[in-house]
Amino acid sequence: MTRSADYVFGGEQNELERLLGQAADLKPETSWLLDRIGVGRGWRAADVGCGPIGILDLLSEHVGPEGAVVGVEREPRFAAMARTEIERRSLQNVLIVEGDMLAAELDEGSFDLVHERLVLINVPEDDRGSIVAAMLRLARPGGTLALESWDRASHVCYPEHPAWQILNDAYREAVRTTIGAGTSGRTLPWLLRSAGVIDVHTKVHVRAVEVGDRRRTHRLGILDVAKARILATGRLSEAEFDAHRAALAEHLANPDTLLIDQLFVQAWGTKPR
Repeated sequence: MTRSADYVFGGEQNELERLLGQAADLKPETSWLLDRIGVGRGWRAADVGCGPIGILDLLSEHVGPEGAVVGVEREPRFAAMARTEIERRSLQNVLIVEGDMLAAELDEGSFDLVHERLVLINVPEDDRGSIVAAMLRLARPGGTLALESWDRASHVCYPEHPAWQILNDAYREAVRTTIGAGTSGRTLPWLLRSAGVIDVHTKVHVRAVEVGDRRRTHRLGILDVAKARILATGRLSEAEFDAHRAALAEHLANPDTLLIDQLFVQAWGTKPR
């Protein structure tokens, strides 16, 4: 069985903190999805690639003490932090399974909901189908698969600053062989249908991000955790990277700069009975 790809951003403290912040930022969109699906008390749910928290807190609340939530995480540092977060938040109906989702010993056909958020965007395009197929095996007949991912189709700032293009181009060059073009969001409905999922639905969210919103500086955080990879390409020296980053941070701090966030795409459907 294909092993899911290595996580390209590592597991240092700044990345752990970024992921916790990202989970908080995306709470409104994911809460909407869980309500739309109708996740209810007593459900058994899996969050694949949950990272430090993923949507474990949201699932815990939805399924209640009668239900059960399993977070699947292959990165040891993230799994350890997830256990810490679960204890800190008193999520007594949540269990972390550490290991690669494609090889984890989970009971097939045992989950009412199998979910991933921002896992597929970190996986080479040719391997995404294998992950969705493995998720489908975990779902019970009649259960739900749900996918969430970014798509950079709308990601722009205006007026555009030269550092925006320079750093984004450098980032894409550094990670494209591992995670592709950053356009996984648009492929989610197709991935579900290709795996045999039926009754597929799609929702696309987008924000104009104001100064003070954490999403305003999300790209800077991504650049920081990818800095070593960017420098390894030789495209920018460290001094050039630092200068462009400082210029972009100043530009984004200007309230007159419009920032339109990436599309946040959700797709979900049903495993045939």
